[in-house]
Amino acid sequence: MRELIGKIPTKDPNITEMVYRTEMVRCLECQRTAPMGIEVVTVKKSEESKEVVRHVCYCRGHGFDYETKAQNLPTRPYVQSETSLLRERQIIPVA
Repeated sequence: MRELIGKIPTKDPNITEMVYRTEMVRCLECQRTAPMGIEVVTVKKSEESKEVVRHVCYCRGHGFDYETKAQNLPTRPYVQSETSLLRERQIIPVA
């Protein structure tokens, strides 16, 4: 199983780091096999195709920075104040 967590843009607009949550990885840092880990694939896009530049795997502990960088913060919905809602309903007169 491989689930895309997110994409990290780099300084070069043609190169992107794609971060996946993956089962059974061997960590590059501690050289241990972990049941769940982070897989980072660096991809270079050309006009016609994509080329894998680098492919590394980390355990959840060592890949935590990539995971947090790749996760997008949830978009907060626009919250209206009570007074603006009441003005829309014409309960409070506009001065």
